[in-house]
Amino acid sequence: MKKYVLAVYLFYHRLMIQFCWLICSVLPIDPRKAVFSNFNGGGYGDNPAFIAEELLRRKSDCRIYWVSANRGDRFPEAVRRVRPNTPRFVYHMSTAGVWVDNTRELYKFRKKRQQFYIQTWHGGPGLKRVEGDCMEALGRQYISYAKKDSEAIDLFLSCCRWCTELYRRSFWYQGEILERGIPKNDLYFTDRAFIREKVLAYFGCTSDTKLALYAPTYRGDQDTDALYRLDYEKVLRALEDRFPGKWKILVHLHPNVNPAAYPIPVLPDVADAGPYPYMQELLAGCDVLFSDYSGCAFDFLLMEKPCFLYAEDAEEMERNKGFYFRPEELPFPFARTGQELLGQIRSFSQEAYLEKCGVWLSRIGYFDTGHASEAAAERIEDRIQRKEKRSGTGT
Repeated sequence: MKKYVLAVYLFYHRLMIQFCWLICSVLPIDPRKAVFSNFNGGGYGDNPAFIAEELLRRKSDCRIYWVSANRGDRFPEAVRRVRPNTPRFVYHMSTAGVWVDNTRELYKFRKKRQQFYIQTWHGGPGLKRVEGDCMEALGRQYISYAKKDSEAIDLFLSCCRWCTELYRRSFWYQGEILERGIPKNDLYFTDRAFIREKVLAYFGCTSDTKLALYAPTYRGDQDTDALYRLDYEKVLRALEDRFPGKWKILVHLHPNVNPAAYPIPVLPDVADAGPYPYMQELLAGCDVLFSDYSGCAFDFLLMEKPCFLYAEDAEEMERNKGFYFRPEELPFPFARTGQELLGQIRSFSQEAYLEKCGVWLSRIGYFDTGHASEAAAERIEDRIQRKEKRSGTGT
């Protein structure tokens, strides 16, 4: 009975939303309104948040609306929250002059010709293949929607030459690409010592504590003990052997990972970093990173800080999705077993690592200089001014 009621509700809800889009399609556009979204209704974060912060810092005339599914999400006072897939959401989406998103718009949408859609995406270079480069792992429905979404995008933000080529090749996108970096990377060009102290204080650590971040990616519905099973105590001892001092490991599992299936052990020098609101601050504030296939490894390449890759399911992952690079060719030490990881920590050479980082920074061709948020905000403000001049509402 519950399934029947839910199916009926969803059917009529879809009809209502489609009707709202139809009605709102005749409404005029407000050039100063911008709708921001982080993972289709997530909280205030990722690239869109850095652009919003820059607009607020500039005291821009842009009015910011944020798509948020959680009533508990916190936003700056000037940012207005709007729930996804509601009549109010449709109204603001249909009348906004600018859309800013970091992933595919997986909700129903009708973009008008005068609207300006900025796609920031949510990552930079990575190991796993994505979008058109792994079509066999994607469903027909997603591919169809992705192509429709790419046709609607007016501006794509890119952090490096490698990503620009990726977007052209596999994202079904041939529009304009702004090669000024991605906004969330701006944080890495600020005072990282200040950020480090902020992270230390949050986790109750003294200023002389060294921080290691464990941030594995999402593996889908795989169920194996090889996933997310870092031996924290042995890793802590290896870190202390190679980098003398007191260490603490912060564990940040992917939001899609069920924490009940992979519980974080209760240890004095291990802490759950999932509740920490800003992933980029964790990356900027920590001294060492442990990951597997996550693109955050390349953030540590950009900051030239030690990163270790550990994945016992590498062969299976490569068969299922494929890799852009062989793990062994990356500058990061790569381990397929826990014992191998411990050996790589103890034998880590900072000099050799930095030399490899230099080669890869050149190969990736980063555009980031710490001003990506400014560049994106300028494009939004320019767009507002041009639209107002054309409509005769400018000053």
